Amino acid sequence: MATITDVSRLANVSKATVSRVLSGSRGVREDSRLAVLKAAEELNYSPNIAAQNLATQSTNYVGVVLNTADAASLNSYLPLISRKLKSMKKLMLVQFAESDHEQQSALMELHSQCEAVILINGTINTSAFERVLHMDGVMSDAHASVGFDYQFAAESACRYLLGKGHRKIALLVDDLEQGSCQDLLNGYKNALQNSSLPYDRRLILEAKHQLEQSLLGLINSFTQYTAIVVKRDSYAAEAMRIMREFNIQVPKEVSVISLEDSPLAQQLNPTLTCISHSSEQLADYCMDNLQTLLERSIQTMKSSPLISGRLVSRESVSDL
Repeated sequence: MATITDVSRLANVSKATVSRVLSGSRGVREDSRLAVLKAAEELNYSPNIAAQNLATQSTNYVGVVLNTADAASLNSYLPLISRKLKSMKKLMLVQFAESDHEQQSALMELHSQCEAVILINGTINTSAFERVLHMDGVMSDAHASVGFDYQFAAESACRYLLGKGHRKIALLVDDLEQGSCQDLLNGYKNALQNSSLPYDRRLILEAKHQLEQSLLGLINSFTQYTAIVVKRDSYAAEAMRIMREFNIQVPKEVSVISLEDSPLAQQLNPTLTCISHSSEQLADYCMDNLQTLLERSIQTMKSSPLISGRLVSRESVSDL
């Protein structure tokens, strides 16, 4: 049985183009459209039922691609999205992915089956696709992306620590090549600059695929620090674990603050001080954009404001 890959190869176009042609989307060159239709006919290619429904704009499926690098999203986002989609009488198709390649593949598959796709914590640019919404990920299109104000969150966390007397603050992010992590770094730098403190590159850590190594590198270095700001609660948990092994007391010797506030934050010992963001509000913004997208009125879609967090003080930060 022929696949969408076979059609794209024979027509010499991308899978995304094949998907757009078979779904009846606009913006495809006439020669490409004819090539796809001819290839599909020669290969006797029949899209699955979901894709056929899409061509008549009658499918009830909305795809969700979840980046499994952030397991906390399973608990915070999926139930919210599922509940809201049910109220819209839509069905949810979910795929889990981690690497950029896996995200691209999952997006490609769901794009051919669903009216729209929501990419949660995505790290890939999807400007080549139509009907894709970003949720707490790459802000590739202001009209199709909703997310948190990470610059404000990082600056707020640092100002809170500075108010507690901390002057040597480390920052742990995912990957500095990501836009949200650059926002974190900018907020961090702003806080230091406003307090006339120097910026020390040695205090900037990247988790990527080597979280433990990054933390061990900081602990084993001669770089002085009294506090760490982390993007995710899971990073805080790992930092606390490693510090415990090195007999470093939190918060007596090192304070830790997170920019997430998932259920994990209250399960740690000590409980985690956070800049908390509303997942419910983020889901509401995303569903508003989805509704506009499904009504085929993307031109009227309003840019969603970035969601600011609020400080939740617990036990992981102390005064110097």
